[in-house]
Amino acid sequence: MFKLIFWGVRGSVPSPGKETSYFGGNTTCITIETKETFIIVDGGTGIRNVGNYVEEKGFRNIRIIFTHYHWDHLQGLPFFAPIFNPKYQIDIFGKRNVSKVLSIQMKRPFFPADYKNLPSKINHLKIKKNFTIDDIEVNTIENNHPSGCVGLKFSYRNKSVVFMTDNELSASDPVTKRAGFVEFVKDSDVFIHDSQYTEEEIEKKRGWGHSTFKEVVALADDAGTGQAIFTHHDPMRSDAILKGIVAGETKRQNKVKVSAARENLEIKIR
Repeated sequence: MFKLIFWGVRGSVPSPGKETSYFGGNTTCITIETKETFIIVDGGTGIRNVGNYVEEKGFRNIRIIFTHYHWDHLQGLPFFAPIFNPKYQIDIFGKRNVSKVLSIQMKRPFFPADYKNLPSKINHLKIKKNFTIDDIEVNTIENNHPSGCVGLKFSYRNKSVVFMTDNELSASDPVTKRAGFVEFVKDSDVFIHDSQYTEEEIEKKRGWGHSTFKEVVALADDAGTGQAIFTHHDPMRSDAILKGIVAGETKRQNKVKVSAARENLEIKIR
């Protein structure tokens, strides 16, 4: 079994409400799991519901990878129940002193519980370019995003999932050029990428570290993945408009299957 679940798919800020209920209003969080391993990527508000899943499945050893430290990717961690339970072993991976970054948001006057006094068993580990977590191989790439962000590829038994949140494919001064992303994504079984803006919107938001729907579809096509899953949806984007964009991209070309990530969507990679 190699499974992916989306728990939060919005960018920038939570956006609950009737107009966003289909795709969901929680900020970024996904999980990757095999029979042996359970990995959480990012701690947006979607991570709160992962706590119930962890309890139901009986996981005791949890790994959390932070792609970067913007608020919408870590603001849910204080509400992730396992960090308050001593029966859990939690390994947290991040860049540049992850323990210091996480402790800032969990101390007074911002939060009543102090991160440094949490009862769970927490280890802090630095993300390497390539590493393994039990039976899952993890490869990383530097995204084009203010203050930095890593793209992730998870491989298990010749199957792979690429998750690239917060990345500007058309950055004017890129850390990683487009050809590098094409090679990284090449032949992946599941390809998920930040698609916060339309072509019209991005003209006023160059340098903000996000991509357009068309750019992501083109990357999927060049990389030979055959599909593109849009994520990090703009908080102002209603379900109706997002569905219309997906329909338009589907009609525009037939080489790449397109869809938009939504909360509680499970994908089993066989």
